[in-house]
Amino acid sequence: MQAVATTLTAVRERLRPGKRAGAIPYIGRDNEPACRICSDTGWCRAEGEEFIGLKRCKCVKERIRAARLVEIPERFRESTFESYRPGNPKQEWALCQMLEDPDGSYYLTGSYGSGKTHLLYAQYRQMVLAGKIRCHVRTTRGLVEELRRAEFDDGFVSPVLAAASKPDPYRLFWDDLDKLKPADFKTEVLFDLVNSLYDHIHGLTVTANYSLRELIEHERMHPAIVRRLDDMCGVIAL
Repeated sequence: MQAVATTLTAVRERLRPGKRAGAIPYIGRDNEPACRICSDTGWCRAEGEEFIGLKRCKCVKERIRAARLVEIPERFRESTFESYRPGNPKQEWALCQMLEDPDGSYYLTGSYGSGKTHLLYAQYRQMVLAGKIRCHVRTTRGLVEELRRAEFDDGFVSPVLAAASKPDPYRLFWDDLDKLKPADFKTEVLFDLVNSLYDHIHGLTVTANYSLRELIEHERMHPAIVRRLDDMCGVIAL
């Protein structure tokens, strides 16, 4: 925090009337800054009729967008709606549905190789590039590890839980939901996550080999959670 305060103080001292934000010398590393507008501080000059201050540089959004895209596994790094190749009428219908409502919440279910994960990452990529709402993408394994750590490590805050519990627009992309095992962690933890998404009307897109009914039949998820998934998501069978 002290380093941040020092940087902001130095930036303010250099933001004199008549000077461009790009003229602020870089504070920190010896190498050239990636952004010449803010010199990688994340702040640039904001000037109005009655004030001179600071505002977030546009490079901050670009950095966040790049970080979100890096979350896409290498195999699906180039997945888009345009690159999806339907192999049957169900897959064609699924693509049409998601193209008609690219901001919708979906429960994508089907066998291996049907393109569920491709469509999930295609929607995720499109929403990240649009930059309108905050998004996270998680596999079941990654989500379980994050929720476990949040449960047992008092110094750790789960990014997913934190975002889901706030009213600000948010969307979670969850791949391979049915790989979850009841013994992974307490049911209450998962219920709190899904219920927070439900209560705040957040977006949710998930993939699973099991249908919603099969999640209950195979005891992969509590019926109360499945009911919320059914209310939140449009079911698309590929």
